[in-house]
Amino acid sequence: MRTLKVKTGGGGINFTPGWHTLTVNKAQYGDWNGTKYIDVWFNDYPESLNLRVYSKQGKDGEEFAIGRLFRFANAGITEVAKSDNGEAIVKLNDEATELVGKEINAFFYKEGDYYRVLANIAPVVFENDLEEFTEADVAYWKGAAEKYYNEYIVDSSSNGTGVSFVTSDSNTSTTADIPF
Repeated sequence: MRTLKVKTGGGGINFTPGWHTLTVNKAQYGDWNGTKYIDVWFNDYPESLNLRVYSKQGKDGEEFAIGRLFRFANAGITEVAKSDNGEAIVKLNDEATELVGKEINAFFYKEGDYYRVLANIAPVVFENDLEEFTEADVAYWKGAAEKYYNEYIVDSSSNGTGVSFVTSDSNTSTTADIPF
C-alpha cells in the first residue's frame, strides 16, 4: 500500500517566461565553493523554483549583488545618512528573514526543461528614506536585466541558437509545458 500526497488547486501558477511580480516567502544564505549566496523562494511557487544571488564585490571591495537584492526589495534598511554631494550611506540588516513578505520583479526564463529566475531583478514602485522607484525606474532596471539576459544567458538557455525572445520594448512571451 502506498500513500501519495497531491497538492490540488495549483493550476493557476504562472510560469510564463518574462517578468513576474513576486512576494518572498523564504530566504536563506549559503556557500558554494567559498562564494556566499542567498536563495529566495516565493509565495504560490514550488520550492523547486528559486532565485539565487551570488555575492559580488565591486572594484572598491564593497559587496553589491546581495545588497542590490535588499535595496530593490526595500528590505532591511535601518539607517540612511545623506551627504551634501548626493551620496548616501545605508545601513542594512541583511538577515535573510528581512526579505520575507517583500515584493520584487523577477524575470523567468526556460533552460532546457526547467524554469529559472534571472539573478538580475528589478524593484517594484516604492519610496523609502533612501530613494524612490517610479514606473520609469522599474522599466529601466527591467531593461538592464533583459539586456544582461540577452547578452549572457540566451545562448546557453537556447541551446546555442542565439535567438532572443524578449526585448524591453515588447511584452513578447512564449509558453511552454510545465516540466512536472
